[in-house]
Amino acid sequence: MKKIIFLLLIFALYNCQSNASTLSNEINIYNLKSKNMYMLDLDTSAEKIKISDKSILNIFPITTIENDKKQLFIEAENDGVCDVIITSNNKDYKLRFITGPFFQDNKDNLTLIDIPEVIKEEKK
Repeated sequence: MKKIIFLLLIFALYNCQSNASTLSNEINIYNLKSKNMYMLDLDTSAEKIKISDKSILNIFPITTIENDKKQLFIEAENDGVCDVIITSNNKDYKLRFITGPFFQDNKDNLTLIDIPEVIKEEKK
């Protein structure tokens, strides 16, 4: 009996961990590395975006051929904590972005855009 309860407990905890998609009824926390760019996928199209501190984070909806705006382009400018509220036609998302020197890839719908820096040559 103990083994069955233990297995059910493990299954329940595993099921909660695998739900990494953006939820509309909770505050979703994302850890970002400053001075980088990211793509965030949503279930619905973003209509209105409220950013608490634009010096830390810039967010732009991406318009595709279908004009769906289901992806967001995120620029992590400086270190800090920024709260974002995204309003769509049937869901409201509450997001908290923590930017700093380290990046934790903890969400399935967040993609790091790796663009190499340009190396400047010194003129003599």
